[in-house]
Amino acid sequence: MASPPTELRWTSCAFCGDAAPPTAKICPTCGQPQGTPAERAALAKSRPGRRRATLLRWLRILVVVGIAGGIGYAIIAAEIAGPTTYPDALTGSWTLSVHPGGWGLIAGNITGEDYIVGNFSVEAPVAADVIVLIFNSTEFGVFFQHEAAQTVVPAYTNVTSSRLVFAAPYTDEFFFVFENPYPTAANITERLYVTTTYETNVVLG
Repeated sequence: MASPPTELRWTSCAFCGDAAPPTAKICPTCGQPQGTPAERAALAKSRPGRRRATLLRWLRILVVVGIAGGIGYAIIAAEIAGPTTYPDALTGSWTLSVHPGGWGLIAGNITGEDYIVGNFSVEAPVAADVIVLIFNSTEFGVFFQHEAAQTVVPAYTNVTSSRLVFAAPYTDEFFFVFENPYPTAANITERLYVTTTYETNVVLG
């Protein structure tokens, strides 16, 4: 009576520790030669084989843990930092000297939904008027070319002093232009005082 065929069992690769088919000549994972099932079993049980397999397993675990930790750190850091914001370049005070028919400006980047609050006034001549125009980066380029440009909000026209409040509808560089409305022949140079504060609309926590 014929004896039943010997059952072939999967073994572990002595080099990388992964499962290897019983008839495989090389490990499908690391590509190392496997030898016969008996040789593989003996090598896997040997001290160098066990040491190599254990080391590779720990290295894989460390790589996975390192990647997971890096991803977790990036997510947590992004949550803590919140949305990208520009530095408050528009916080400060300025004195502008504007010749008749000319203009002066202050400018800076504003993150969408953040806002600028402040005041402006004509210090000299007393009671002289000024026009204040606020442009985004595109329209200021048009204005600079002496062409008709669209302001972001309605202009402050023919005022001597006023509170300045501007909420940025989107993220961009904005230009606050202070225009002397008097003709060159009038020879009226204006001295303006402007103070502004950059206020963020981002609520943390």
